[in-house]
Amino acid sequence: MERGELSINGYISRYQEENSRRPYVWLRGLCRGLLIFAFIVTVADDILAQNGVPTGPPPASVDFNIASQPLGTALNAFAETAGWQVSVPTELITGRISPGISGSHQPEEALQTLLAGTGITYRLTDTNAVTLLPDTAIPGAASPPIVGNQVTPVGSAGGPAESTEPKPVKVPEIVVKEARQRKDKSYTVDEVSSATRIPVPVHDTPRSVEVVTRQVLEDQKVIRFSDALRNVSGVSQFSTQGGGAGNFMIRGFASDLNIFKNGFRDDSTYSSRAQRDIINLERIEVIKGPPSYLFGRSDPGGVINQITKAPLKNPYYSAEMILGNYDLYRPTIDIGGPLNESKTLTYRFNGLYESAGSYREGVRSERIFLAPTFGWDLGPRTTFRLEGEYLYDNTPIDRGLVAIGGGVAPIPVTRFLGDPTRKQETNSGKATLTLLHDFNDLFRWRTAFRTAVVRNRYSSLESWFLVGDENDGILNLAQFAIPTTVQSHYLQNELHGQFSTGPIKHKTIIGIELGREVSSASVSGDFGGDTTTPGAFSFINIFNPADRLFLNTPLTKFSNTKNVNDILGVYFGDHVSLLENLHLHGGGRFDYFKQTLVNRPHDLDPNQTEDSQTDLAFSPSVGLTYQPWKPIALFANYTESFAPQASGSRSISGTLFDPERGKAYEGGVKFQFFEDRLRAKVAAFHIKKRNVLTGDPLNGFLFSVATGEQRSQGIEFDVAGRLLPGWDIIANYAYIDARVTKDLLFQEGSRVPNSALHQGSLWTTYFLQDGPLKGLGAGLGMFAQGKRNGVFQCTDPANCQAPFELPGYVRMDAAVYYRRPDVFTRTNLFAALNFTNVLDQRYFSGTQNFREIIYTGAPFTVIGSMKLEFN
Repeated sequence: MERGELSINGYISRYQEENSRRPYVWLRGLCRGLLIFAFIVTVADDILAQNGVPTGPPPASVDFNIASQPLGTALNAFAETAGWQVSVPTELITGRISPGISGSHQPEEALQTLLAGTGITYRLTDTNAVTLLPDTAIPGAASPPIVGNQVTPVGSAGGPAESTEPKPVKVPEIVVKEARQRKDKSYTVDEVSSATRIPVPVHDTPRSVEVVTRQVLEDQKVIRFSDALRNVSGVSQFSTQGGGAGNFMIRGFASDLNIFKNGFRDDSTYSSRAQRDIINLERIEVIKGPPSYLFGRSDPGGVINQITKAPLKNPYYSAEMILGNYDLYRPTIDIGGPLNESKTLTYRFNGLYESAGSYREGVRSERIFLAPTFGWDLGPRTTFRLEGEYLYDNTPIDRGLVAIGGGVAPIPVTRFLGDPTRKQETNSGKATLTLLHDFNDLFRWRTAFRTAVVRNRYSSLESWFLVGDENDGILNLAQFAIPTTVQSHYLQNELHGQFSTGPIKHKTIIGIELGREVSSASVSGDFGGDTTTPGAFSFINIFNPADRLFLNTPLTKFSNTKNVNDILGVYFGDHVSLLENLHLHGGGRFDYFKQTLVNRPHDLDPNQTEDSQTDLAFSPSVGLTYQPWKPIALFANYTESFAPQASGSRSISGTLFDPERGKAYEGGVKFQFFEDRLRAKVAAFHIKKRNVLTGDPLNGFLFSVATGEQRSQGIEFDVAGRLLPGWDIIANYAYIDARVTKDLLFQEGSRVPNSALHQGSLWTTYFLQDGPLKGLGAGLGMFAQGKRNGVFQCTDPANCQAPFELPGYVRMDAAVYYRRPDVFTRTNLFAALNFTNVLDQRYFSGTQNFREIIYTGAPFTVIGSMKLEFN
């Protein structure tokens, strides 16, 4: 069939003539306005300061209401109320009682009162930061401050003692606990909880742990969750599922199972059906390697856990406006504070509205996201938190471009191959309840419940297959209507322990998780019609989009299913400090997982059938960390994973298949520099996944056999932190060799699709620290991926699509900032211009293992933002 007069040869010279994507005129004015505003404000502030006029509010007293209670609990309440960082070894405060404090006091005065009679003093280490240590000079006395590492003894009248000279005090190794974000807005954190479900210092954890902090998200002006993960080695989103929550590649293994939020599953099937937002996230923790030992069913690459923002005890208000080319408008708010005078009731609310066009022709989207959170201190030992989320998302189904020959079709990345007026509408609601109770300083109980309900209406006219000679560019389009409702409900009960057995210290967890997941969907479609008859099927000419035909034909309902998963998991873990520099972690999880699939009547089958499958699995984990020198930690671990097969998978004989199982070995070195402000890690790993389903070549590929095996091995490097005052960096590199090692359908030794041998990123920012331009900053970064296979390569090409490759690329990003604390009374200003893909590189993020689904990367993009923060 011949349609249109443009051939591929005639089109190659034209595909680069894409629409001009230069920033709007307003950007030039905005840049000038920001610089002029920065100069006026800084000069005015310096003039006022030189003339003795105060430019900021004086230090204010803080209202405290801390009852007499165990010292550890009292210090946490102090840190939360005052916004101070308190560092203290656990053994120092165990068993000690604080007298408490109430009323309005300066924070340092309040700290002295809380420590009175405990035999503990403190040393100021930074603005609003202290380290606690034993008061060896006067045991049991009220605690004076320490300057440096020396105690100033106190005489009977409260002044310096006359006969006692100051004596040096050795500061012990400390475990840092922070109730609030650090004042210096670090790119690193000291503790993570995702690797063990209990807080453990990153340096002591025998796993590869990477954290994307809130400050990184702010500096890069990340809008979607997937964009944040380029800051972690070996992690990327290769598929958006056409506009859904997407699939992620972690250490060479594709998965949508391994996404969590606050320890609860947040996968792309039963929890999130649209692109995830980051507005209510405090940070993102990525734990490499199989996570089944605590999180249950998963693929062996790793786990991504989103940590949400907590309610605030002190008032905080911020509003931000984000504008960008392609008609992006995104106003957001973030507010929080106490709801009563005693601050036992607190809240946090994050909200946004987003309206956006796209570099993709005809695409428009709309989004509303609301996230209220409430905290309630039921007593000095008991807290309760309620978190809610509502998301409305309306966006077209976008399957990207198609392949021709051995690569991507030479057409503009702006071209939309379908009908952008047909959209996917998602309404999602989630609620989480968490109860924490401290029995004493040794044991804590956690009960948490999370429920989610998502309704999704999928309507599309989308890419299906190329008709006839692919060089003619005639793309057949399929029409779908898929209403879906999914639910997920999880209940977790855990006992956390922190105690010693002789000289050995333990951090333990014992937990049980119950869950139910339900998906109900009907699929109606028209697979393009009769492609042998002109005018009888929907199509678009990829080289000449004006040559197209969009039909609205009656749809056939060919699937109507209900899936129910019942989950029971029992897990345990113990982080053991055998010595101050030797840490052992062991644990495991037993899982009961039952899948029930109901095939309800539809147009092709009037009968109803029901099928079920039950899997049992135990997933162990063990790891060791040794620190020959405090800044260096050597670690190694062994872990396993399991993932049930898709419900309904059958062999020719009708037998069920065992779950996929993964085994991983990992070893590496962690480094801490510049007083822990900069962290780095090098790790090597070897992961093997078996029981991978593959087509049955003897009985037809509609049936499966469980003989497949895949292997991934490689080396990763990550670094993040502060090099110098004002200079932050986060960077990574991964070499990952992921291959098919055993299969009847795919070539053994071939590389897994969407996994690049080489991948890395770099992002660094610098802010001027003084002078008239103090607060002015700049950022520069890059993200690179090597070439990738677009589809699996088959032993018999007749059974698979022809192979093709995605080219490698390097994308450059940049930013300009201006930040001015106290630009008005108790008001901070943050302004930025972020430039993505500044060299306008043509690149592709991945495929969906089809030649007709290749996801594009955005061309040169500019985002301007201005934020006012009130506190």
